[in-house]
Amino acid sequence: MVNPRKIRAAISIGDPNGIGIEIILKSLSKEEVLDKIIPIVFGSYNLIMNQAQALGQEVSMLHSISEINNAKENRINILNVFDNCDYKFGVLDKAVSDFGILSLELAVNAVKNKQADVLVTAPINKNAAYSQSFKFSGQTDYLSSFFNLEALMLMVSDSLKIALTTDHIPLKEVHSVLSKDLIKRKIEILNKALQEDFKILNPKIAVLAINPHAGDNGVIGNDDNSLTIPVINELNSNNYSIEGPFPSDTFFSNERYKKYDAVLAAYHDQGLIPFKTINFGKGVNFSAGLPIIRTSPDHGTAYDIAGKGLADPTSFIKAPEIASNIYFARNNLISK
Repeated sequence: MVNPRKIRAAISIGDPNGIGIEIILKSLSKEEVLDKIIPIVFGSYNLIMNQAQALGQEVSMLHSISEINNAKENRINILNVFDNCDYKFGVLDKAVSDFGILSLELAVNAVKNKQADVLVTAPINKNAAYSQSFKFSGQTDYLSSFFNLEALMLMVSDSLKIALTTDHIPLKEVHSVLSKDLIKRKIEILNKALQEDFKILNPKIAVLAINPHAGDNGVIGNDDNSLTIPVINELNSNNYSIEGPFPSDTFFSNERYKKYDAVLAAYHDQGLIPFKTINFGKGVNFSAGLPIIRTSPDHGTAYDIAGKGLADPTSFIKAPEIASNIYFARNNLISK
């Protein structure tokens, strides 16, 4: 079946004091992006116009709309969900951050209600965003709560996919959170995403060890023997293709990761350090396991360069591309 139309991408603006709007404008001015999507930015025409002018960005493509159905192709459609806000580049301000959360919430609802096809989110600052009404350590956690489903943080690039068993929790809590059941669920979500969203029929997954040197047979901990290996054996007996646990200090040094379709890390930095070292600015965060498709860039709000016109949009350019590819894969359509 041939794709009958471009997909509609609901885009949240992130923290207005960060680089979110800048990378949105830079990305959506690219023909390669607009060839794939009809963008609908949930924000404020006044805010985005002001930032575009402050950053010296082209404004002729901006198109103010009051309803999603008024979105046009080859334009940067801005759905006005608030009038304006007193942004200050590079400043942590919870009141300003709230506008980014409002943008996120409305964009999520639009995709849930099928008014848009995919969700692309600009970065928020977790400290600024955390409040009585938004008690989440990140947007992935918010989406898990919203849909009452377990999402998997899956970092995606052309050369590497890394998923996280645990994500935004303190390192000291990782040991108490890890369990055979959790590791099994995360591998199951990852395997299904590789099959359905990336069309890899028989995914080959590598699992990183929890302890240094995979515990050295219990000398440096027994977690891999008691947790990881039993899960790998159980799933492999059910026609999965999983190998490990591999010591993470050597796994990436000789490009062993290229032999696998994806890698599962035990905790945040174990996965994100190699991913960003290899692919920083070229990767995308995909929330696997949800009924909607959500992608975001592989970086944060970058307060230190906000308002200076220095933000690299490469990762945000990739975000709608990967969301579009997943949409077509999930719906068995042919991409343009």
